Amino acid sequence: MTGREQATIDALERMLGDARRYELFAPRFRFQKKIRGSWQDVDELLTPGYVYVRTSMLDVDELSREIKQAPPRAAMLMQDGKIIPLSSDEERWLERLTGGRHVVEPSIGVVEGDRVVITDGPLVGLESQIKKIDRHKRLAYMDVHLLGRTKTIKVGVEIVSKTRN
Repeated sequence: MTGREQATIDALERMLGDARRYELFAPRFRFQKKIRGSWQDVDELLTPGYVYVRTSMLDVDELSREIKQAPPRAAMLMQDGKIIPLSSDEERWLERLTGGRHVVEPSIGVVEGDRVVITDGPLVGLESQIKKIDRHKRLAYMDVHLLGRTKTIKVGVEIVSKTRN
């Protein structure tokens, strides 16, 4: 349930125990937001409503059975009774964006004509996925293929200059 990701993580951790078997997380993105006249770092959910489980267990069937007993607010993405894993491309993409810390740091870029060029941060090389930039809110909107569907996500971006061609 959107807005209850951390509560779901906490409930699942209590229920599952042994933290060495898995890692539960809800990836976030960081951006600058003007609050009461000053710019502050703010973290928001990268994929609201989703909690991810990373496990090295060879047999995830046991984990699936345990999670099925989770509170009603937690529903698993399943197909044919099996948890739907991230594809290796999706996993690499998420790891690249978050740097393994589950937080997407803001990127820095410039606008050259009608083209965005990211000069620093996790979005370097991913400019083709950026669909919209909101310079005022310091956000980039990206279309990404995740868990079998295309989702629009937000990430932090600071556009430091804009030039016309």
